[in-house]
Amino acid sequence: MRIKKDAADRVRTWMDLNPEHRYELLTDGGAETYVKNNFADDSRIVDTYIALGDFILRADLIRYLALLKDGGVYNDLDVGCNVPIDQWIPPRFKDDTSVVVGIEADNNLGKGGTKLFGFVNWTIMARRDQPFMRYLIDRVLHNLHQAASKHNETLGELRLYRQEVLDVTGPGALTQTVFRYLSEQTQTTVTAQNFTKMKEPRLIKGILVLPINAFGAGHQVRWSGAEEDGSALVHHYFAGSWKGSHPEGPSEEEKKEAEEKKKEEEKNKKEEEEKKKKEEEKTKQQEDEKKKKQEEQEGKQR
Repeated sequence: MRIKKDAADRVRTWMDLNPEHRYELLTDGGAETYVKNNFADDSRIVDTYIALGDFILRADLIRYLALLKDGGVYNDLDVGCNVPIDQWIPPRFKDDTSVVVGIEADNNLGKGGTKLFGFVNWTIMARRDQPFMRYLIDRVLHNLHQAASKHNETLGELRLYRQEVLDVTGPGALTQTVFRYLSEQTQTTVTAQNFTKMKEPRLIKGILVLPINAFGAGHQVRWSGAEEDGSALVHHYFAGSWKGSHPEGPSEEEKKEAEEKKKEEEKNKKEEEEKKKKEEEKTKQQEDEKKKKQEEQEGKQR
């Protein structure tokens, strides 16, 4: 497969800084073959992946599958390497780390000043066959089928709004699954508060969380209140094109109006059904009375 020069230049950064590692590029066709060959004993995974018609949903799912099966480092094609992979994990954590994630957003710039926090999914590191990756895949499969049901579409037809993509298969799904998994593993409630504004790597139950400087983009580092100190392990160039084919979707106000309209339609439908039922019962009652009178008259005539 031929790729554009800027993408090839980014690929070269991984190969040059990590000569002892094997670099593999998964194409759409190659990814489908990979899933069929490596997950033949799990029809749910194979059937879901093959059925998906949206390339970005496939792209999110394949990264988790590859990390479960082979381990290593996954990167989007628009991510360059700044520091050799072998230097990413501090020596004191190396023996106990199974998965490495980094913070993407950590600020109060959400609507109305709400908290925004999330982990990057353009770069993820994992040992092969880790329970968390299996847990994440199970969650993403659940999200996909739930979304298809919600939109009354098949997986092949499923086209999600931008935020839905992030929450169903993307970084939002990864973030919420990390919280859920660690909450179960620690028997506590793990949320963004466990990691916000952290300046040093933090290891919990095999998952190593790196500060925002490690994988986060420069503007997100600044928005978090941290300083760009030259410690970035990767550089994300934001060259992906998926957002252009996925609209932002309705605003919160529009969603509320649509929900109210739906409720009103359901109410009207229910009222119509009840009215129809009463009319049918009334008609039946009238027919029964008419039939009874006819039978009485026939009895008298006899």
